[in-house]
Amino acid sequence: MMKRAIALLGVISALTLSAHANIVDFDNDPGAGYQFYYPGGANQIVLDDVGRSLPGGALIKQINIAFFNANQTAVDATLYVYDATGASGGVGNLLHTATIQNIPNGLSQLQFGTPNIGGGQQNLWIGLAASAAQAGMVLSPNPNPTVGTSQDVFARDQNGNGSIDANEYVYFGGNPVANFAIEVLAVPEPASMVALGAGLAGLLGLRRRARK
Repeated sequence: MMKRAIALLGVISALTLSAHANIVDFDNDPGAGYQFYYPGGANQIVLDDVGRSLPGGALIKQINIAFFNANQTAVDATLYVYDATGASGGVGNLLHTATIQNIPNGLSQLQFGTPNIGGGQQNLWIGLAASAAQAGMVLSPNPNPTVGTSQDVFARDQNGNGSIDANEYVYFGGNPVANFAIEVLAVPEPASMVALGAGLAGLLGLRRRARK
């Protein structure tokens, strides 16, 4: 039954990703080759498990999610970020939420700036709730992330109570793999920034000496 719930994207297959100089902490968005999106239902939270690559859970600067709106009118999408708790690593505490409004028809990459969240959290659940049906996250054409890890499972608030219950973890029977097109960018480690600062100071010093 869950297989019928995913929708074909059709001819839309490419998405231009913005350039950035941040550290990629998780990446399952190749930017092209999309085939399906998941319309979770109006205001129903859909989350994917995100195993981050950086040890210790660096602070998160930005989260990008591929999103498809099949409606002819604009919709809103609200980001939800939860930690993973317990032995099973299920959806735990809400860490952050933010909303992007007036998303037009078609395929978009939603870019959420985050206030340095997720410190010390190696595993997270990240996803969206759309304000209307027939809109939702795009599934990645890759079965596995190129950076980080993700299991073949996702969570959906099917009863609309605003939380994920024990029976609300689902998948598509492996076809496609239940991994969404999500990218997580982390803040550089302080040591890296100190090294960059020292290098810049050295260059300035060389320039000063050259002027003499």
